[in-house]
Amino acid sequence: MARRLLLRIVPDASRDLISELPLELKVRILECLPTRDAARTALLSTHWNHVWLRLGRLAFDFDFLYDIRKCSGKSIVPYKIITYILLHRVQPVKKFSLHLCALFDPTVEQSDLDEWCLYLSRNGIEELDISCSSHCPFKLPFCIVWCPTIKQLELWGLGFDCPINAPSIFPGVTSLIFLEVVFNHNVNGIVSSIPNLEKLEFFRYEGISNFKFRAPKLESLSIFGFIPGVEYRWLALHLESVKVLCLDLDSMSKWENVEVASFPTAINLQVIKLDSINFANEKQVMGVLKLLQKSPNLCELHITVIFLDDDIQDDDIQDVLLLLKDPDSCIVNQDLKMLKTIKIRLFTVSTVQMLFVKMLLSKSPTLENVVFLEKYYCHRQYNDYSIYLSSHYPTHF
Repeated sequence: MARRLLLRIVPDASRDLISELPLELKVRILECLPTRDAARTALLSTHWNHVWLRLGRLAFDFDFLYDIRKCSGKSIVPYKIITYILLHRVQPVKKFSLHLCALFDPTVEQSDLDEWCLYLSRNGIEELDISCSSHCPFKLPFCIVWCPTIKQLELWGLGFDCPINAPSIFPGVTSLIFLEVVFNHNVNGIVSSIPNLEKLEFFRYEGISNFKFRAPKLESLSIFGFIPGVEYRWLALHLESVKVLCLDLDSMSKWENVEVASFPTAINLQVIKLDSINFANEKQVMGVLKLLQKSPNLCELHITVIFLDDDIQDDDIQDVLLLLKDPDSCIVNQDLKMLKTIKIRLFTVSTVQMLFVKMLLSKSPTLENVVFLEKYYCHRQYNDYSIYLSSHYPTHF
């Protein structure tokens, strides 16, 4: 009987199997790494240099720029490295992140930012994140305002001047985030359209009321921060279209002076998230009630309460107590028939908060879930204590 020959395949240890992968797969691998590590890979292996030049995601953050300064000393200027890398791309950069404050280079000028943004806007950029110190005089280049390919845009610490007589800006943007952006006065009076915008966020803004725009597809609007200046006429322009509204009431300088008539009926509004509600402020509580009245299709209500000191007594909030105790004076004069979920964070079981919750329950016939995240004091730290009440909560309250 013939013997079977068993062949044993001995792997060739000299073969670089990873470098033999398809080019598209190697690009995907490098894009999963921080830009700093992707650049190191290209330097260590000539096989990966052509992959590095095709990388579609670049992030010039603190880690990348710190290593550039550490390795090059004073012989190489970091911002010139950025220019060199961009100009040697062989494929478009789809996602780009730049932290100007990480350069620590006073010689960087507005013209440098203009050059980088011009290259990106002409080569198919889709996601752009630019941040700088609020003390730096950089402004958003107009080429970004006009760029048709950008879909997600995040700006931190830049100045913004809207182009004069611009009927449309940010034509392809669906998500727009402004952090510590200054909207200059010369924007005032110009109403531009952002035709495809769906999500808009502001954080620690300045001069937001100077930024007048129309966004027919806007679904989510968030306003956070501690710099006052939001006019409710500005906010009212967008209440009719949004589905999700997030407000930090500390930033609402005009909140206490709003009349019910100034709010349009927010027919599409389904989720409201309110941060920093002060239940010791009668006019602010009244403003919250007015907003609820104008939201007939509200499904979810999320509230974070300002934690009040123990020395705040009922006498200090007598106006709020009278407002919530008197059903005839309650602003919410119709049921919230679509409200399914209520979540209150930093709940302190105070008299005024209990009355507020009682009012919500009485106006919410289809309520299913109520969640309290209670704040209590323990070992010199405040901790969260959660209470979850099921769909049977309204009938057992």
